Parts: sequence; structure tokens; C-alpha cells
Amino acid sequence: MPATPAAPALIRAVICGAVDDGKSTLLGRLLVDTDSVPIDEIEAATRDGVLDPSLLTDGLASEREQGITIDVAYRHLVLPDGRRVIIADSPGHEQYTRNMAVAASLADVAVLVIDAERGVRRQSYRHAAICARMGVRRLIVALNKIDRVDDARARVAALRAEAEPRFAAHDFTTIDWVPTSGVRGDGITTGHAETAWYAGPTIVEALGAADGIEPASPDRPQPPLRLPVQTVTRHEGRRWYGGRIGLGAIAVGDAVRVPRTGTTSTVVELQRMGALERAAEGESIAVRLADELDVMRGDVLVRSDDPVQPQRVWLADLVWLDDTPLAMGQSYLLRCGPAQTPVRVDFVRSVVDIDSGDEHGGRPLAMNDLGRVELVCDRPLVLDPYETSRHTGGVILVDRRTARTVAAGMIVRSVERESEVTRHAFAVDRAQRERLNGLRGVVVWLTGLPGSGKSTIADELERRLFDLGVRSFTLDGDTVRSTLSEDLGFTPDDRRENVRRVARVAELMLDAGLVVLVSLVSPFRADRELARERFADDDFLEVFVDTPLEVCEQRDPKGLYARARAEGGAQMTGLGQAYEPPLEPQLRLDGTQPLEASVAALLERILARRL
Repeated sequence: MPATPAAPALIRAVICGAVDDGKSTLLGRLLVDTDSVPIDEIEAATRDGVLDPSLLTDGLASEREQGITIDVAYRHLVLPDGRRVIIADSPGHEQYTRNMAVAASLADVAVLVIDAERGVRRQSYRHAAICARMGVRRLIVALNKIDRVDDARARVAALRAEAEPRFAAHDFTTIDWVPTSGVRGDGITTGHAETAWYAGPTIVEALGAADGIEPASPDRPQPPLRLPVQTVTRHEGRRWYGGRIGLGAIAVGDAVRVPRTGTTSTVVELQRMGALERAAEGESIAVRLADELDVMRGDVLVRSDDPVQPQRVWLADLVWLDDTPLAMGQSYLLRCGPAQTPVRVDFVRSVVDIDSGDEHGGRPLAMNDLGRVELVCDRPLVLDPYETSRHTGGVILVDRRTARTVAAGMIVRSVERESEVTRHAFAVDRAQRERLNGLRGVVVWLTGLPGSGKSTIADELERRLFDLGVRSFTLDGDTVRSTLSEDLGFTPDDRRENVRRVARVAELMLDAGLVVLVSLVSPFRADRELARERFADDDFLEVFVDTPLEVCEQRDPKGLYARARAEGGAQMTGLGQAYEPPLEPQLRLDGTQPLEASVAALLERILARRL
């Protein structure tokens, strides 16, 4: 007989349920009955000799005052067989559904608390649906406050008949229905005389059941490697790629590939507080390869024989978390680990009706909605189905104007479209073009107020480079506005799009081996950061031309400030619109100093890249 796989050393659970269904009391009782609470805390939660288990979990003063759980707290208990359980205590109020979704995203098993007296509520169905979408496969339904109903057995049967069809429609592998009483302790670690008819597991026994949460068996196929690159650093002349392994394992000697470029190399060294021979999923490591490849933050290292390719269009399940509904076609920021890119929702395929469980299409998502959508990324990414990997299949959407997280997403699969294009692998590459130029290309991004001197510096710098035989090109704000961005205005959204377009053109020019000089106000830090992240760290030089507003107004070469003051300056950077100076520019130039000093400082940086 084959050996039984060892039970997991750690089980991650989430406890959820609607407000006032007794979740905090049940969890407190669970902690007490498993000896997981210090005696002094039990004494503090005892009033007139009677224990109030809810006081053991609702730690925030605001939660106790309102009688609801707001934040997510993590509790620890030990099962009788010695295994540890980390329980995420999630909010029940509809307003804090986003917190509950975050808690469920890391869970193996969910304990859904339902007030047996009050019955199944809308929030109960929502929490079950979110748990299923977040990859939870084992559900324990705690039919709580069973001590308050007259005929417990009949009530449990009625609640199961009502809710089971809805819960069964999700992808749960196992659903346990446990009659419980947080106050009296029924069904937590032992049964009760009044529920002797119940023959199923207690909450503790259900948590300890290994079904659906067993570790991977040695006989199962090994998962593919996914190592998202978070940092690229150089130490003692060697380049290191750092990140947390999202899936699979990596070892010295492994052949790996960068899907974005298609280049391959071999792992020659692994480090994590010392040298390693092998590292596995969840470990944060630094990798050194035999070759210095074109790798940047957000790239993913995979095995060399893995055919995976970056894709732009993805089918995803979203939980909408913001009170502002989804805006179709609006540019959001998609983040998955260190990778991020602008993204838009092109199509909502379906929205889950929480009341009926049915799915309907044709409308944008509103707060707390669950829906399946098509995401179109600005640039291709390597993602995985969420059921394969939560690390490389879980995404969030961020409003680019407010920086608020508006949605949590679970990747379903990539979407193939006939219109998708595939870049041709041309014989002449960037490295060859740079050898012809005799210098490694770079993007010099000059930012500052209108009139700060950006274009003057770029003009003189390009003249000096030309005299030295260095091929370069300047992308000036006015030139771009009269060509590439002639359809854009000067609202924050249009400015953001203008920066995005300039960054994409700069990418192409850098691939041509050029020194690219960008002279652009680009007033918002978030937009400049998005531009920066398209390039390897040493390929992008952010330069702040620091010139006081009063000096810029005195110069006013185009008469912009004078006109803005006369008209109210609604869309003038520095007057009607704010300018966000770089916090840590790679080079700061004093715009009041002689032009030659600024050009010399830039020229020194560029010529240091000679081959």
C-alpha cells in the first residue's frame, strides 16, 4: 500500500460571514477550546465570571464600539495533531468586502458563519462566491447560534436545502455543514447533547481534514518555473536578478529563458544569506546567470524549454472594490508582483447576481460586484491561471489618478485574438546597432517646469553629441504635440497619455541604439515612474531641471505664463496644475546656472557608456 502523504505543516484559513452572525464569538470560542489564547487574555475577556469570546478577536477600539469587525486580523491555533492553522479574521460588513477578499486570497479553507436563527443572507452568498473566485476549494459552513432555535435538526436541514444548490455551483471540492454555538461551544471541538443527531465533523476536525489541501505529491508533474524579477543589481562587476519564486523551483545549472526577449542562459549562482544549490516556491533569492541578458524589473525567468509567451489580452475574474464603478476603456494600472502595465477593460463578459447566483453580461462592475472581464494590457505579460499559481495569477487594478486599488483579479486564461501581432525577430539587434554607434544607448528624460530650460539643454547637448559622432535624437514636447500627440489636450489624463506615447517611441529609439533625449514637462510622478519602468535601470536617466517658478515666469519664452495668468491658468503647469518634482532624480540640474555646466554634467554621464 502506498504511503499516505504527510499532512501540511501549515493550513491557511479565512473566517467570514455577515455582520451579527456570531463570527467573532465563534472564533473566540475556537481559540479558547484549542488552548490558543493566553490566560491573561481570557481573564480580560471575562465579565462577572462569564467569558465573552468575541472580546478575544475584535481588538480595535472602533470595532468594539460599533460591534463589527473592520480590519483583517490573523489568529494562530494548533490542531490536536500538532499542525498549525493561521486564521484570517475578515470583516462581515458589506462596506469592507475588499478586506474580506484580500483575506480569502491566501486561504486554503474558508469557515463561513451563518446565523441559524436569522438564516442565509446576501452577504453569505457574496462571501462564498468571493472565496470560490479566490481559489478556496474547501468550505466549512458553520450554522451558528444553533442553541437559539427550537428544532435544530429541522433548521439545519432547511438551511442546507436553501443554500446548498448555490454553494455547490462554485468549485468547492468539499462542503461541510456544522451546527455550532459560539457561546455554548457546540460543534467547535466536541458535540453537544442537543445536537447528538449530528454525525459530521466538528470545526476543528473539518479544519484538520487534509482533503483538497495536501502538499504536492512527488508523483505529480513538477510545476513550471516562474521567477518574477523584482530587482536588477550589480555587485563586484556581476549582475544579479532578485525576486521571489512564484512557482516551481530553480537550481544551479538550470537553463532559463526570458520570455520578453526570448534570450536564454544558465544559472551559475544562487544567493539567499549565503550560497544555495536550489530554491523553491516562496523563497526570495538572487540569481546570477552565465550571460548578462536584457532583463528588467517585471520580467519573469522560466525554464528554457517552457514555451510560454507574454500575452496582452487576458480573461480574468474581478472583485470590484471601489465605490466608483468600472469605466470601460479607461486606463488603469495592472500589478502582478513586480510587474505592472497600463490596462483597460474592453469587455465585461458576465456579472454575478449575488441574490440569484446567475450571471448576466452587459454592464460595468460596481462596488462589491463579481464579474468576468477581458483585460487588454499595454504591453505583453507572463501571467498564469490563478488556479495554477496565486503568485503569478493574482492581479490588482489601480486607479492611475487616485492610486486607489479598485479591483482584485484572478487570471483565468489568455485570450487569443486574430488581430494580435507578433514582433519579428530581426537579424540586426540593439547590441549590434550600439557597437556601430560605439556607445550604449540611453534615454535621458529631462523634466521640469515650462521655461525651466529643458529644451535649451537638450538642443545644446545634441549638438555636442553630433560633433562627437554620437547618434542621438530629441523628443521635444512641442514637436511631439504637433505630431504624435496632436489629438491630445492638457488635462491630467491627456498628459498621462502623452507621456505613455513618448515612452513607447523612446523604447523604439533605444532599440535603434540611439541616445534619446526627452524634453517633456511630464508633471506627474506616477506617469514618469511608468515611463521609467519600461526600461532597465541603467537605460533610463531621470534629470530634474530645477528652476524656480518665478525664474520660469521671467523667461516665459512662449508667453504661456502671461496668457495663463490672464485666463486663470486652469491647465498651466505651475499655475493651474501642480508640478510634482522628482523625489530622487538621478541627476539634478540647476536651471539658473550657465548652460555649459548642465550640458557638461549630462555629457559626462552619456560618454561613460562608450563601448
